[in-house]
Parts: sequence; structure tokens; C-alpha cells
Amino acid sequence: MLNKDALQQLAQLKSAIAVTKDIAQGLVRSTTKRFGFLILDDGREAFIDPEQMMRVLPDDRVEAEINTNSKGQFEAKLIKLIKPGLKDFVGRYVNKGTTDFVEPDVINFNRWLFIPPQERKGYKVGDLIHCEISRHPFNNEGKTQVHILNRIGTPDEPGVESRYSIAKFQIPFEWQPATQNQASSINWSPLTFDNNELDLTHLPFVTIDSENTRDMDDAIYIIPNENGWELITAIADPSKHISFDSPLEQSARARVSTLYLLGQTVTMLPVDLSHDTYSLVPEQKRPALICRMQIARDGTISKYEFCEAQVRSHHKLSYQGVFDALMSTGDSPLAAPAYIHDMLVELKSFAQARAQYRQANALVMEERPDYSFVLNDQKKIDHIEKRERNIAHRMIEEAMLATNICAGQLFLDNPGYGIFSSHIGFRTERIADALALIQEDRPDLEIGDLTQLDSFQKLFSELRTNPTNNPNSATLHSLLQRMLQAGSLTFDPIPHFGLGFKAYAMVTSPIRRYNDLFNHLAIKRILRDLPAENINDKTQFAEQLQNQLNTGRQACRYAEAWLGCQYANQHIGSVHAASIGLVNSFGIGVKFDDWGLEGYALLATKESEVKAQFDSRRLSLTIEGNTYKLDEKVFALIKDVDVEKRKINLELVSEETAQRLSAWL
Repeated sequence: MLNKDALQQLAQLKSAIAVTKDIAQGLVRSTTKRFGFLILDDGREAFIDPEQMMRVLPDDRVEAEINTNSKGQFEAKLIKLIKPGLKDFVGRYVNKGTTDFVEPDVINFNRWLFIPPQERKGYKVGDLIHCEISRHPFNNEGKTQVHILNRIGTPDEPGVESRYSIAKFQIPFEWQPATQNQASSINWSPLTFDNNELDLTHLPFVTIDSENTRDMDDAIYIIPNENGWELITAIADPSKHISFDSPLEQSARARVSTLYLLGQTVTMLPVDLSHDTYSLVPEQKRPALICRMQIARDGTISKYEFCEAQVRSHHKLSYQGVFDALMSTGDSPLAAPAYIHDMLVELKSFAQARAQYRQANALVMEERPDYSFVLNDQKKIDHIEKRERNIAHRMIEEAMLATNICAGQLFLDNPGYGIFSSHIGFRTERIADALALIQEDRPDLEIGDLTQLDSFQKLFSELRTNPTNNPNSATLHSLLQRMLQAGSLTFDPIPHFGLGFKAYAMVTSPIRRYNDLFNHLAIKRILRDLPAENINDKTQFAEQLQNQLNTGRQACRYAEAWLGCQYANQHIGSVHAASIGLVNSFGIGVKFDDWGLEGYALLATKESEVKAQFDSRRLSLTIEGNTYKLDEKVFALIKDVDVEKRKINLELVSEETAQRLSAWL
């Protein structure tokens, strides 16, 4: 038997050995192979062998002993599970022999997971299902079990694409009882005006939207004066009854925005509130936050003020109806009094003045068509309508931009209150590349500091407004666009480089966007001399909103790509004019001019005898004497479609072949 001193020495030896071991924590990253990697908190990557990968799931946080193999590579020996990563997911019900599994729809994860017998009742092979992990494999000899939350449907069921996308991206779509109770109490209570709101119900506000829009959150009134125009935008005001941290506000914050998935809309607020209670429907008195602006004839916003009001929309107009009325040379076809037509004429003049002002003093984005995916009774795409934007769209756009600019200025003057929509230009790591390309293609330009708004604005204004002055401008513009950062939400007064504004804060869609609703609450606190909302970590608050916005966009794109592939699968062999939007070392990605769908043309493979030259700096691919560049026009034939992988595979054809095939088809 060891004496006390020997035992103490042994314990000290064990401690010393433990200290010398490299023990670290990190997140598990799976691969399409059986092995994986542990992404350590200190930035290192350690290999996880196939046997150990059976004990973990994607994004698990684990502790591991890190060793170095004979090749100098890090390898992980798993010690313990700290926090499970994969919790709930979607997938397909599959079978092998007498055993049932789910094939998870999780990126870079190819393992089937066991469905226990008690979970199988009512399901069949091929069903799309929503599951959660019921038994983690770490301490269960690598054996995983799942619990089925619900059946989503089969791939051919009507509306399954949107339901699957909602589950896959974990979009909140059910209302909590507290939220429902608050919404009901608002609808049961009579509308009162007790905050000294202005009564503007006599002014002939009008809404201009798509024909089928029901959640109308902005109305407009404009009148000319000796200094230009007085423009008043009335914005629907759900903050009349929805306070910060109330159940409705928390639900809106979790959803962040209304999602218009093909086949299903997930509203940010309960439908009865967004489509009726707060929607600026005609002839109904509604609460509104108004922005009253004085616009000079040269488009300058000389002064503005925000205030609370009660308004009444006098007419619901459509974009097409307004366009037809303004383009008509005879009697106006508009189903509204003559003074409404006169007001629209003034609104058109205002919009043209503002567009010219922004052209000279900010940045104007390129006009792009909208694509309307018209669904049939089975909630599949029946046909696709390409719709060019007209003057009616631009009239509303300029009015809303002006309102948001005023909100941005208000928050600049009152720091800490509102959420800015920002865009800080180039990604930091790409500025050197951008400068090199500009020097090569447009050495005549004086660049300045591209991290500053003025220099950035001057550069892009030149490239966009004078593309014919230099043949390199258009190509350079496309390349530089790919080097820009994405926009983001922030409480910091950061400019919006993409629009060329020193400050920009959105307030014009509070029924559909959470940051607009929050900014309404912020403006009211400013108007009432109240301090800003007490938010512990504003950076984290804004980042969570932005992340959820991005997730919602992914869900919409996923459903659209799925339905789009089904539609394209019915048109294999058809030929389309398209624009190149992606170039890599193997081929090009294009967007169809007529449908707005995206496909890929594989032009070279690793095994191909034909050698392709890919220029990663200029995003061009040269193969067999042909060079393909961004934004160039090509003709593409739909070769085949992989609906399951959401991929449209194309074959490039000449213009002559395209014309011949189109005539034949």
C-alpha cells in the first residue's frame, strides 16, 4: 500500500501531466466525407477521425485533447460534450431493410439518423419531416435517435415548399397566447386619439400600391408652394398600441419582418392588425406618424418635422393605374376626382426633382425589373410575369427615401435612439484590390480615400452615370460591386455608402419591418422628451435583427429556387437570353432575362481535355477562344434540372442557334 507521501507525489505527477496536455474547446464541423474537423476557439483546426465523428453532430461544442501527428497536423481526441449543436432539423423519411431513418437536410452532413419504432406510426418513406435529436450519440456508443415533431408533406403536395422552408430555417409562424390576447384587446377596444395627435383626416391622402396589397403602411399628400412642394408622408402607426417589450413587440422582434414566401405569407404582426387595424385602408380613420417636408424645386429637403396624427386615406390607387393616368393624353382613366390627378402630377414632378438631386449629390441604383411568380391552384408556378418599374413606383420610392433620410437626420441629432440602416462600402480586405483595378482600368480618376463616403460616392457616380465615356467603366463597376460589404443595422451613426446618404433610418414600413416599428417608438420618445430605450447591448440587439433578416431572405430564396426548378423542369429544351452573374473556374452562372430564374452552365471539368483559363481578379473565364465576363449577355438552353438539389443545368448556344430553336419551339 502506498503511504501518504507517495499518494501525494502521484497526484502531483498526474496534475503535471494534465497541465502539459493541450486541452481545448471548439465547434464540430462535419464534411461530406466520414471525417470532420474541430474548429478551436483559438482559430486552429484539428482533424476528427471517422470513428470519433460518429459520436458528435454538426456544431456540437466539445472539449478535446489536441495532438500533432507525424505530418505536423493537429488531431483531436474528444473528451466531453459541452453543448449540443444540432437540435431540430428537416429531412426525408428513408428506409433500409427493416430499419427507418431520417436523411437530414443539413449542409455537409451525410449521415442517416435512426427513427425508433415508437416514432414511425403515420409516416411513410419519402415524407418530408421536421425532427429533433432525442438521444445524442456522444455518450451512447455513437447511436443517435430522433423524435419526429411533425410531417411537412411529400415533395408534390401543394404548398410544401413554403412549409418546408419555414421549418428548415426555423421561421417563427405561430402566435403565443400573450400575443394573441394583446392583439384581441386592441381589436376589441375603440380607437381613441388622446396624445394630442394632429387631425389631418381632411387632407386627401392616397395610397399607391400593388393591386392586391392589403398591408398598406404609407399614404401621401403633396401640394405645391412658392418654394417647391410641401410633402406629407403618413406612415401607419402600430406603435400607437404596441410598446417596447410588450408581447406583440417581442413577437415582431422575433420575426423581424413579414416574409412573402411563394405560396405562403408569414406576417410580422397578426393578420387582422396588419391588414385592417393599422393598414391605411380607404375611408377609415387611422393613427399615423407623419413626416412633413419642404422640398425645394432643385430637390433639396430644406426642413422637416415628425409628429403624431390621425389620417384618412381618400383613395387606394395602384401603380399601374397611376402610370396609366399620368401617361394618358386625354381624360384621366383614374377612378378618382380631378384634384387627385393634379396631386399625382405634382408628385411626379417632385420625384423627378429628387431623382436629379440624388443623381448629383448621392447615388442612384440601377433600375431592375421585378418578376411576379403566378401560382396555380396547386401552389406551383403557372407562369412568370416580368414587370418593369414605372414612374408610379419611382414616385413612391422618392417619397419614402426622403422620409427615411429625415429620420436618419433626426437620429443623428438625437444619438442613441434609433436604428440606422448602414452600408460601409468596400470590404476592408478588398480595398487594395479595388484600388489596383481602378488604376488599371481608369487611371484618369482621382480616387481619394475609399473608406470615406465622399470618395466612394464620387467613384460610383462616375462609373454609373458616364459608362459610355470609357469602355472599361461598366466592367470595372461590376467587379467593384462584388467587393462591397452587405448592408447592416446599427445604432451607430454610420453612413449608407450604397445610397450615398450620410444617415439613413427606415420608418416607412412598421407593419412589415421591425426596425421601422422600433424607430417609430424611438421617434415618439424624442417627441415626448423621454430617454432612449434602455437596451443592455445595442450591438448584439442590432446584430440579432440583421441575422434574422438574413435568415428570412434565405428561406424566401430557398422556396423560390425549389418552385423555380419545378417550373424549369417543364421547359427543358427551351432557350433564354440571360445575363452572366457568376464566373468561376468551371463555368458561369446566369439569370434569365424573361423569368428571373438562375442556372449554371458547366464549361470545363477537371477531367476535360479542354483547358480553361480563369482570371480570379477580373472574374473572367476563357475557354476555346471565348471569354465570359460579368453582365455579358448569352443565350442558354435548359439542358436538365436537378429539382432535389435546386439546380438548373444549362448549355450555352449561339444567337443564331437560339433564334432557330426559339422559332422551332
